[in-house]
Amino acid sequence: MQPKPLRITLAMIFAWILSNGKVTSFSALPTTSQFRPIRVWAESFHLIAQREYKSTRIRHATTHYSSSLDDSSIQVPSRSKSSEPVEFSSSPSNHGTKHVVVVGAGIGGLAVASRIAAANDDIKVTILEKNSQVGGRCGSFWVDIGNNLRIRHERGPSLLLLPETYRQLFAETTGKSADDYGLKMTTCVPAYQVVFEDGDRLSVGFPATATASDDSIRRMEQVSRAKMNSYEPNGAGKWDEYMDITSAYLDCGLPNFIEERLDLLSFPNFLMQSLKDSAKAWPLKPHSDVLDAIFDSDKLKALASFQDLYVGLEPYKNSDLFAGGVLQSTAPAVFGLLAAIELHPTNNKAGVFAPIGGFQAVTDAMERLANELGIKISCDTTVTAINKDGVHIRDTEGQRFLPADLVIVNADLPYASKSLLKEEQKPTGPTAERKSETMETYDWDEKFSFSSGVVSFHWSLDKRLEDLITHNVFLMAESRSKAEASWHVLRPPKQRIQTSVDKMSFNFYVHRPTATDPTAAPGGYDSIMVLVPCKTLLREEEFAKLPREKAMANYKLQFSDSVISEMRAAVLARLGTIETLSELEKHIIDEVVDTPASWANQFNLAAGTPFALSHGFAQLSLTRPGPKSSGLPNVLFCGASSRPGNGVPLVLIGAKQVAEMATKTIKTTKQSSG
Repeated sequence: MQPKPLRITLAMIFAWILSNGKVTSFSALPTTSQFRPIRVWAESFHLIAQREYKSTRIRHATTHYSSSLDDSSIQVPSRSKSSEPVEFSSSPSNHGTKHVVVVGAGIGGLAVASRIAAANDDIKVTILEKNSQVGGRCGSFWVDIGNNLRIRHERGPSLLLLPETYRQLFAETTGKSADDYGLKMTTCVPAYQVVFEDGDRLSVGFPATATASDDSIRRMEQVSRAKMNSYEPNGAGKWDEYMDITSAYLDCGLPNFIEERLDLLSFPNFLMQSLKDSAKAWPLKPHSDVLDAIFDSDKLKALASFQDLYVGLEPYKNSDLFAGGVLQSTAPAVFGLLAAIELHPTNNKAGVFAPIGGFQAVTDAMERLANELGIKISCDTTVTAINKDGVHIRDTEGQRFLPADLVIVNADLPYASKSLLKEEQKPTGPTAERKSETMETYDWDEKFSFSSGVVSFHWSLDKRLEDLITHNVFLMAESRSKAEASWHVLRPPKQRIQTSVDKMSFNFYVHRPTATDPTAAPGGYDSIMVLVPCKTLLREEEFAKLPREKAMANYKLQFSDSVISEMRAAVLARLGTIETLSELEKHIIDEVVDTPASWANQFNLAAGTPFALSHGFAQLSLTRPGPKSSGLPNVLFCGASSRPGNGVPLVLIGAKQVAEMATKTIKTTKQSSG
């Protein structure tokens, strides 16, 4: 098939999918702002199809040559860790070694820098990080409880999904395994324990390989399936049906719309599952419409949709918004693929994992990789402004300008767009520095839609909490009204229920790492992290004009001690529905609390949300801000608020895409200047 027919065919299929078969070309899609994301999706799919066709031709042309090589003939160049200080010059290089500067040593920054360094021996790569350690919000911290004893807590991510995306980073840069860098991952079985407000509990996420080999796990699954059947007739069978549907969503959605890699073979099952039974599982319906068509029980509906929180959306149709809210705050049913990623028993992409040593082990492994590739990492270095020629920084030696041929911004995109990007040219001398380039500020672009904020309670305890597993979710499902109310924090501000925290329905997540990794706490002690969704920071225009420290002090006032106390009491009451946790407060020996204000202060997260931009259709896949959305030449974005989305696996996928784009850009620049 030639490129043009292939593009036309895929475009027609995609347009038809988006419109439930009612249109068959891009021109039939509406042009209003409400439908712009859909039109962009369809038109952009042309580009994916064209790119995949070209890469397929290249692969076919090189198959014969590649087959004559064995693995032993492949050599990956090695580099020693750079010990040179950051070098400063007056302008980007016009010849010789090109310089790439990465702003932010989060997961995205470490990954994109490593991929660029591995693919380009003649490129110098520098990472600038404002904090004293790398990793961003991905990492762990320790609490000293005396007698030389420590308890570990996760600062941000706590469950590991799509482990292959982690393994690929190491394999594709140095040919080594994740284990070689100290990253070991273990499966969590079951994946989750779900606790309802009446104290009812069941477990989900049993890989078929585990139930086949372990009698105790098989019995646990049987108990859970019996409980599903007690919620409604054939509840377990309906759950299986839902897993089959979401597995089809996953198999089609991951390659085609997240990795941007065309996979035609995934479409037949995707269409079959989407269209059967009068299209009851149509993927662009509000998630609740599909759940209502499959389940009768509010508990099973809650069980099937709690992952929507991770993408900053609610599962329930919002009748006050166009199309039930799927363009803004309501998750389309296709986000059921998150349930498949975590809970499907046989899909080879599925499973919930835990890194041994916590997510600090992930960060440490990636730092080792970067050091091995000769990347210069400069911590305690604050970037105050970015332009097309480089970055203004402040470190222990003062304020200065660091030129770069390419800048990759791993700082949160809405924050960086407003607070760091400058169209002005760099200063011509030491006395020409402008206040806008030297004063650090905190602001964000509020044209975007954001995920919820999060209040995190990190509790160190003097007893083991054996009734909690590694990952636990506490859900409201007593009635449809209470279930819907528990998600209102994700609705637009004017639609949120304004009630006291302890009287409001809410869902929350509890992480107990010692259930799979005993190194998190000494014997007789325990560690839990409680994540409670909350409002984000409310942007104040006048704060944008203040020095960063003063702005942060003002934003901190949006989360008073009384609000946090109410939230803590409400969480303890809900935990108390488990008998052994009824007096948990007596056993808390240390508490660390993170709020949207502290997330913003530590990591410069826009609106103080660790989940970044939400994933409504206006900010999903091809309609999400892309690498080139800075508007400045030689400046690219990567990270959770850019394409393809939030979560460590998606950030790693995005970093790979940005690294390929960066390498191509620099090579093109070299050729043109040569």
